[in-house]
Amino acid sequence: MDTEYKIIGGDGAEYGPASLDELKRWIGDGRVAGFTQVWRSDLALWTPAARYTELQQALARLQTSVAPAAGKEMRTAGFWLRLGAYVLDRVILVMLFGVICQWKHWVMPIFPEVLNQETFQQFMEQFRPFFNQAAPWLLGLFVLYDVLFNGTFGATPGKMAVGAKVIGADGSPAGYGRALLRSLVARLTEFLFYVGYLGVLARPDRRGLHDLLAGTRVVMQR
Repeated sequence: MDTEYKIIGGDGAEYGPASLDELKRWIGDGRVAGFTQVWRSDLALWTPAARYTELQQALARLQTSVAPAAGKEMRTAGFWLRLGAYVLDRVILVMLFGVICQWKHWVMPIFPEVLNQETFQQFMEQFRPFFNQAAPWLLGLFVLYDVLFNGTFGATPGKMAVGAKVIGADGSPAGYGRALLRSLVARLTEFLFYVGYLGVLARPDRRGLHDLLAGTRVVMQR
């Protein structure tokens, strides 16, 4: 019986079984790196791909082919570029949310022209039913947007526009699992007055709390 292999992808999911030739094609496609956990049927254990002698030549070719561009590829995205991407993504999300509001026939209360305690309380009383209906949709839309784009392409439209990309801290693709955790932590820190974003401004690697907990970083891809 031919030896079969399985891998743990960048999204934390298991892929395989695959033949040796197929696994080498995955290496060429960038799906498998030296640190990727690989299972071999005759050994029945998980170990990094670099420890398999039959994979070392393919891994060496991959490392040689990407080495000249690695420095440019891994350059950290700066604060202002990330802020611009964030604003653009929020504009897109507000437009999408407006479509949902039209579909659900939700009417946003109009903010009073004269703001005092009485008019503010009236506004909040009118706003509360709208918020109770809309909040789950808005939160779900934000998370779905992040996970679909970052998990599939490594970047939301805002990040694509500025040439930035989300990757794993080890350089692997972010994947859907890390994209989901990153988005959930980001939404939480936004409720806490954006305190988790301080790392994007202060840390040399520009990693906020959502990047640190999800094991990701944002780099320039061009």
